[in-house]
Amino acid sequence: MTIATAIVKGTPVFGRMFSVDTSTGLEEINAWPALMIMASFIWLAVAGLLGLVMPATQIFNLDSGHFYTTLTLHGAALAFPFSFQLMIGVGLHRSGGCVGKAITGWLPAMTFITMNLGAALLTVAVLMGLKVSLVVMFPLPLVGAQMGIWSMNSVILGFTGIYLVLACMILCYPLLVLKMLFHGKKRPELVLAERSLNDPGMLGMTLASLTLLISGLPLVAVGTTLLLALYGVIPMSMAAWAAEPVVFQYVFFIFAHNLMEAMALMVSSALYATLPLYLADGTRKLFSDKLANAALWILLLTSVTSFLHHFITSYPAQPAMLSYWGNIMSWGTGIGAALSIFTVLATIWQHGLRAEPGIIMALLGWVLYILDGASAMVTSNVAWAYVLHGTMWQSGHVMTVILAMSVMWMGVLYHHYPVITGRKLDPVLGAWFIRLFTIGGFGAAISMLAGGAAGMPRRFADWNQEGWMVYGHLIVIFGLILGAAFVVYLYNLLQSRELNEAMGQRVGAT
Repeated sequence: MTIATAIVKGTPVFGRMFSVDTSTGLEEINAWPALMIMASFIWLAVAGLLGLVMPATQIFNLDSGHFYTTLTLHGAALAFPFSFQLMIGVGLHRSGGCVGKAITGWLPAMTFITMNLGAALLTVAVLMGLKVSLVVMFPLPLVGAQMGIWSMNSVILGFTGIYLVLACMILCYPLLVLKMLFHGKKRPELVLAERSLNDPGMLGMTLASLTLLISGLPLVAVGTTLLLALYGVIPMSMAAWAAEPVVFQYVFFIFAHNLMEAMALMVSSALYATLPLYLADGTRKLFSDKLANAALWILLLTSVTSFLHHFITSYPAQPAMLSYWGNIMSWGTGIGAALSIFTVLATIWQHGLRAEPGIIMALLGWVLYILDGASAMVTSNVAWAYVLHGTMWQSGHVMTVILAMSVMWMGVLYHHYPVITGRKLDPVLGAWFIRLFTIGGFGAAISMLAGGAAGMPRRFADWNQEGWMVYGHLIVIFGLILGAAFVVYLYNLLQSRELNEAMGQRVGAT
């Protein structure tokens, strides 16, 4: 039994959901992914509770400090230890089964430790008083400490946590994927569905890993310098170049925006790989691998510099030409999205679809992601950015893209779950999740976008002004429905049955 298997087995409640099947000889590709997926759902539970506290502080006129605390914790928990770690776990299991490589050694351990320890340290720092958004506007954390809003210790602890999370996303995980894809000996007994690197289901994973590594290295350099200065290893004067707001913000957005694009490449490749397995005629073939690959390459090439649209409001710090370039590249990603939409729909039209819960979840998240992409293209526009970039429209965009990609991975997990655990999920509960998520997910997304269009500011603790509370009530209502959907999904995991038992009951029923 591996240490990852033991940790899963020893975890109350959630360990029951993801206990590893050790009887198939696949523990080496099951264990670490199972642990990461389990941890991601624990963080989802935390993020979900915090997400309900935020509007409650508004509705019941509680201390505004509670709003900003829960806002920071909710966003951080949902984005990184839940959504990104879920992607890591499911993606690693998929790639391990495609190339026949074991997921063992120090790299998966460090991937798990840096993500979860970093998220935990950031949580403690926020509870100590540090209140920063997902967009870490440096040097505001230091200014807050200098003004006595929070302590310097919370800044140091928070930056340590952020640094560890970044180390996971920029170094540990990409290096682990690239090591699996290009190094080591393939073991036939671990091959579940062999794929070449030119297969759309693998190409996106390769491109995404390289994107994370390359776009993140400048941020690693800046972050390492600042962290060494905060701990007194080097004098702050030596870190002055890294502490320049324009330097920090540009390297941050080079990575942060490409992080979202990398996750899009990864989840697109997962959809390309999973969809053919559910075609009605058993073809197991996309309409066109060439079109699918072209969509991935276009998404990559256009998204690399589209981060510049975040600095549209930074005149004169950023030349107008760069702002318009970011706008153009953001719209250019729509070409890749259009090819992807055509490929998926043409595949379903040509071969039909077995509408099982997992693939419907993935397609539902894909539709929500398309809606979010449309909202992002609006705010990438130079004129609209001045109106919407500081409103709930932008918050709705960020939360929707995280939610969309997360539910896509939850759908892919539905497919991988029997291999990891040796158990089967209930399709009736899966269908209930789909119904509830459709109402809650799309409702919450549209409510946030509508609030932003009405001028509702983001990171603002007084929604009663200008009649914005109506959007707050809508967010609460749809948020509760969304929360119910996730409870149903977790309950499905908890009561999953052994494959032999599930098959026996099905035969008895027929």
